[in-house]
Amino acid sequence: VLPELQSGFSFHLSLARNDTIYIIGGHSIETNTRPPNLYKIKIDLPIGSPDVNCCALSGGISVSSGIVSQVKENELVIVGGYHSDNQKRMVCNTVNLDDNKIEIVGREAPEWSPDIKHCKT
Repeated sequence: VLPELQSGFSFHLSLARNDTIYIIGGHSIETNTRPPNLYKIKIDLPIGSPDVNCCALSGGISVSSGIVSQVKENELVIVGGYHSDNQKRMVCNTVNLDDNKIEIVGREAPEWSPDIKHCKT
């Protein structure tokens, strides 16, 4: 397993497709940061013992406590969350998931209400 996942990691986003789990963003307890992580965990279940492979990918985003919603079979949207303890994430992303590929791209954000823009939580 990657050291980053063992040193205290929380509030990430997890997405699954078939036998693969993707972990996006998250909050590192050790460094109190939200690095732009993107991990891929692939699980093979052959007869016998399972095989688990984990690797870091490029193309991640800095986010914790975001909301994920599925909009199409292979397309999800990430809304909100946090960049840091005192900075809300006021952007959105589209996530395209194929069998062995993930792509995260920017997406036009909604017009946030003043309550959302100015509240502290």
